[in-house]
Amino acid sequence: MDVWIIFNPILKVLLYIAIFGSVGSFLFSLQFGKQLTAEQQAYCDYLTHKSNLIGAVTALLMILSGAGNLGGDLASVIDLSLLQLAIESKSGVSYSTAFAGFAVMWIAHSLKGNAKKFGLMIGSVAILFSTTMSGHSQLGGVLTQSLLMVHLFGIAFWLGALLPFRWMCMQPDTSNLGAVAHRFGVLAMGYVGLLLSAGLGYAYLLLGDVSLIFTTQYGNVLLIKIVLAGALLSLAALNKFKLVPSLEINPSQAVSRFQNSVQFEIALVIVILTASSLLTTSITLPEGM
Repeated sequence: MDVWIIFNPILKVLLYIAIFGSVGSFLFSLQFGKQLTAEQQAYCDYLTHKSNLIGAVTALLMILSGAGNLGGDLASVIDLSLLQLAIESKSGVSYSTAFAGFAVMWIAHSLKGNAKKFGLMIGSVAILFSTTMSGHSQLGGVLTQSLLMVHLFGIAFWLGALLPFRWMCMQPDTSNLGAVAHRFGVLAMGYVGLLLSAGLGYAYLLLGDVSLIFTTQYGNVLLIKIVLAGALLSLAALNKFKLVPSLEINPSQAVSRFQNSVQFEIALVIVILTASSLLTTSITLPEGM
């Protein structure tokens, strides 16, 4: 059995988690910094910092896995000639760019004020751009690359808020939770609109024929991902229109319900990221695409 059939999807899920943990947590603190307490801001910085480390290590492991794929065994990851080929490939350049983005964000944490913010922005852009440098996004040129960037930016905003919200629910002082959650819901309508329109447009350009979503393995996994994303959106809508308003009215009970909802969202996200990983590592597009 080819070990890379197992390793590559796992590594890709870790990379996705690191991307949304680093870029998403930074976006959350950037958008809501004025409403967050010092402790909440520090937690967002902690998430970004740790995610950068996980992302940098995972990006390097993805390059090693490229050499392993070329050689077909574990020993190939230390074969210098195969490593060179892996680094020079489109995937290798993509993962190297992601590593550089994570490194820039890591270094930026030691800076202060606007210099820190600028460094985190540059690193975030590099990380998101790295995802468009290889794989399916190359098939439609600039259009599919742009759609993927917009899609991932919207996802980063959404998913990057889940762990901070969960942490805020677990703290003794939740006095600002309702206000932050309300503003997040308002902004999320725009971000979710962007990620949905870009994601659906991207998927259509890749498949070319809507019927393939029902008749091919790639389409079936994509359909599962879409259904799960729909469930996630429904849960987010429940949060916005029912749970978040109740945080202002009856916070003692609402905080617990909101935390449970966020935790269920996190579980759904892991399943969705797993499906996304399979689509980009293990399942090929229908023939002729």
